[in-house]
Amino acid sequence: MTIEARGGWFFPALALAISLTAFAGFAITYLGPLASGTYQPVSWAVHAHGIVYLAWCALLPVQATLARRAFSVHRTLGIASVALVGAMAFTGFLVISVKVQEALAGQGAPFWQSFSLPITAGLVLFLGFYVAALMNRRRRPEWHKRLMISASATVIAAGAWRLWVAGFGFNDWAFAAALASIKLFMVIGAVRDFVVLRTVHPAWWVTLGVSIAVEGGALLAVGTPLEAPLARAVASFAGVFGWMY
Repeated sequence: MTIEARGGWFFPALALAISLTAFAGFAITYLGPLASGTYQPVSWAVHAHGIVYLAWCALLPVQATLARRAFSVHRTLGIASVALVGAMAFTGFLVISVKVQEALAGQGAPFWQSFSLPITAGLVLFLGFYVAALMNRRRRPEWHKRLMISASATVIAAGAWRLWVAGFGFNDWAFAAALASIKLFMVIGAVRDFVVLRTVHPAWWVTLGVSIAVEGGALLAVGTPLEAPLARAVASFAGVFGWMY
């Protein structure tokens, strides 16, 4: 068995670190207030999105471990995860688009008009990396696991942002810092490859390059003439499904 095939506990450990980051961030603004009964009343969609999002974060390290110990179970759960990701996508787009719609109407926080762009970009990237991972699960398992790590690192931006806000306050640069910090999980994977395999797997270059380009472009659009039309495009989802919120 090759070094790449064995993999050790690196990928389960990296998956666990990603999940713990997400749980730590949402413990501050969601799980903690929810447990203490101080969380403000919100739409069912917000709770549904929180549940499926955190379910993904809980499943991630389990799946990474099962890939080494019980591959048949890993494969079955992987197929079942399609429904979970579908729920993440729908509730995510629903919550984001409604918040943007409210902001555009002057009834919600301006934050949502501006930063809905990189938030939406991150959700689209997550879905893209996830689908690519599924497509590579049989023939190229080395791509599969790295794409899954990249997808999961990308989707925890909201959790990482909450940690930055908790530590440094509600600043415009906090979201950019969160996006940069979650890229560290991919960088760590690339460094591990270089140390262990003496080369960096191309999956890391692809996911890092695409995510930096897409999310960086979304951030650059904030505060420019592109912001409003792009925000309206995001809000169009609520125009169709907003009645479900």
